[in-house]
Amino acid sequence: MSAWRSILAAAALLGASGAFAQDGKAWLEAQGLEAADTKEFQDYEAVVARDKAGGEEHVVVFRQGKPVLQIAPKDAQPGTRWTLRSIGRDLDGDGQPDLHLSAFAGKGNCCTTHYVYRLKPSPRRIAVYAAGAMGGGDFIDVAGRKEPIMISADDSSANAFAPYANSYFPMVVLEVGHGRLELATDLMHSRLPGMPPPVCQLPVATANLWLKERCGEYTTLRRQERNAAVKSKLAAIKSNRSVEKLEWDDYFANGVLGAVSAEINRYTYTGHGNAGYNWLETVWPGNDEVKLRFIQTLRRTQAKSAFAEDLKRLATQ
Repeated sequence: MSAWRSILAAAALLGASGAFAQDGKAWLEAQGLEAADTKEFQDYEAVVARDKAGGEEHVVVFRQGKPVLQIAPKDAQPGTRWTLRSIGRDLDGDGQPDLHLSAFAGKGNCCTTHYVYRLKPSPRRIAVYAAGAMGGGDFIDVAGRKEPIMISADDSSANAFAPYANSYFPMVVLEVGHGRLELATDLMHSRLPGMPPPVCQLPVATANLWLKERCGEYTTLRRQERNAAVKSKLAAIKSNRSVEKLEWDDYFANGVLGAVSAEINRYTYTGHGNAGYNWLETVWPGNDEVKLRFIQTLRRTQAKSAFAEDLKRLATQ
């Protein structure tokens, strides 16, 4: 008898789900929309729908066939394309199901913004992350950790020390925080300066090839090679003219500004920014004008980062 009850309950659930879907479809038809992508969780259905007339995309979340969240084209940049990343996962560790969306507005690789909504008791946005050209990605579950993480990069120093294509973007590990995605400091703070962050010990550091490459930058051999390259570039710049006659563009074109800023950021984004500036003195001693401008520019790019406050918190741990 209990087996029949289970079968009947499952059939009722499937029937209800079909009814919800039909109600949602009817609502979309009435609005002149057609579903481009759909994901379901329990009595929720998330839909990316396109305007039949103009092709603009909407996001609609239905509960039992009734719309409980709508994101219209007027709520986003013109031409925005939406992606349903996941529905039903607990992304902030509170035990409640969430919805993860991303919006792409622009051309080429730019620009992507991620949104996380709590579904119950009614949909409410709990985090947003403007990933820009970095794109971000999906959330990754980590064994023993309540909150999943997202692997991304910080592009706040783009074009400051090298052309965009050659700029170094520090790796960031993100978690849902207070209204935004913030640094997961437990996975970014290394035990000692120059050591890889704890995220590099996770299986994801092998599965994610970009992260694997970033983690590989902390090996002793690669650090030694970078130090030698920086010293060589600085020596080459100074070999033809005195320091007083050198200008910012000399260092920028040579690539040394990009290399030095990348190295200091490796220290800063693992909680050891002061050690990074100590390292700077070993490869670029003195206080010439270009070096002072470099330090000011680096601090300015870090201050304008979306993770500026997180970096301060990371440095105090």
